[in-house]
Amino acid sequence: MNKIHICRKHNLDHDQCRSVAEDLLGKLVGEYGGSVRPDGNNFSYRHTSGMKAIVEPKEGELDIKVKLNFMTMAFAPEIKRQINQVLNKYISEDQES
Repeated sequence: MNKIHICRKHNLDHDQCRSVAEDLLGKLVGEYGGSVRPDGNNFSYRHTSGMKAIVEPKEGELDIKVKLNFMTMAFAPEIKRQINQVLNKYISEDQES
């Protein structure tokens, strides 16, 4: 199983960080379908193909872990590009790790 792991440092407050996480997940759902559910302070994304993601908005960083299966591995570069595109929209380069 292929994995994507992106962790970005930021200077956002908690609500702003959650908003970025929600925007990111909304883009995944809009592009690929699937569903999102809150899981404590985190969010879980699940697609019927078996692709899963955990998005953890934390103080000082936003951690995204995506697990791809054989059917979705071909989409890895595009998914990573889309995640980074959303993050770049909200988190400037001087805030990145």
